Amino acid sequence: MEIALTIFSSISVATCIFLILYFLFIRKENPFHDTVLGLLFLAIAIRISKSIIYYVFSGIDTIGVALGFLGFSSIGPLFLLYFNNSIEKNNFDSKQILHFIYPALGFITINLISGYDRNFYISALASLVLYTVYIGVKFVFNKDYAELVTIWHKALFYAIVGLIGAFTFQHSGNSMKWYTIGTAIAALVIYILFFYALKSPVLIKKANRIIVSEKQIKQVVKALEVNKSYLEPAITLVKFSETIDLPTYIISKVTKSVYNKSFPETINSFRIKDIKNKLIDPRYKNDKIENLAFDSGFKTPSAFYTAFKKETQKTPREYQKMIIDDITEAN
Repeated sequence: MEIALTIFSSISVATCIFLILYFLFIRKENPFHDTVLGLLFLAIAIRISKSIIYYVFSGIDTIGVALGFLGFSSIGPLFLLYFNNSIEKNNFDSKQILHFIYPALGFITINLISGYDRNFYISALASLVLYTVYIGVKFVFNKDYAELVTIWHKALFYAIVGLIGAFTFQHSGNSMKWYTIGTAIAALVIYILFFYALKSPVLIKKANRIIVSEKQIKQVVKALEVNKSYLEPAITLVKFSETIDLPTYIISKVTKSVYNKSFPETINSFRIKDIKNKLIDPRYKNDKIENLAFDSGFKTPSAFYTAFKKETQKTPREYQKMIIDDITEAN
C-alpha cells in the first residue's frame, strides 16, 4: 500500500516538473506571468517532495526540512503574485518582496536550529489559508472581476484549496499513515490540475492563427467608438458578440490588436475616458462622481473607483484637480 502511494505521489512531482519546465523555458507568451506560474509549481513540487522523502526514509535532513518549508511558505506569495499579474496586470515591484521575507527567515531559522519543528509547517499552512482567502475574496468571488477571472484561474484556486485540505489532513493525525494519505491527496490534486491544464488554452495553444478582416475590425471599432456600446451597464463579451454578430474570439483579437487590452479592459477604458471628459465639463460640475460612473456604464462605485485608479493612477477628484490646475496655468 505504502509503495503504491509512494509511486503515485512521486509521479505527481514529475508532473509538476513538466509544468515548471514548460512555463519557465518553453511558453513565451508572457515571460513574467509564466515565470511566476512556473515558480508556483516549483514551490508545490518542493513541498510534496519533502513529504515523500520524509515517509519513505522515516525522516529527513535539516536542509530537506528547510527546503520543504521554503517551498510550502512560498506557495501563498507566488499564488497572490500570479493573480495580481494575470488579472490586474501588476508586475513585480519592491514591496512584494516583503511577502517572501517569512519564507526566507524560516528557511534560515530551521537550518540554525538543525531540526524539525512542526510549528513551522503549521504556520506555513495557516499563511497559505490566509493568502487563499484573500485571493478568493478579492478576485475569485468578487463580481467586479467576474469577466477577468477565467476558468483556469478558478481551477488553480480550487487546486490550492485542495492542497490546503491535503496538508491539513496530513498534519491532523499523529501517524505516518495519515501523513502518507495526505501526501497522496495532494498528488491527486496535482494530477487533476495537470489534466485540466492540458485541455486549457493556458497550457496548450491552438496552432491555427486567427485571421481578422478589416471589415471585422471596423465593425468592432464602430460599435465601441460610434455606437458607444460600453455605456450599457450589463454589457459582456457574449452580449457584445451577439449585438454585432461576431464570434467572441474575433472581438477579443480586435481589442487586443487595436487597443492593446482585453475586452473588459477596453470597455472600462472607454467608460473612464467618458467620465474624464465630464469631470472637466462645466455642465457636469454639480453632478456626483458616482452618478457619472453609473451613466457611463459602471454598475458599482467600487468597480468604478478601482478601474479609474488603475487607468489614471489617481482618484477622480485628484485627476479633476490636476486637469483644472493645468488649464488655469495655461491661461
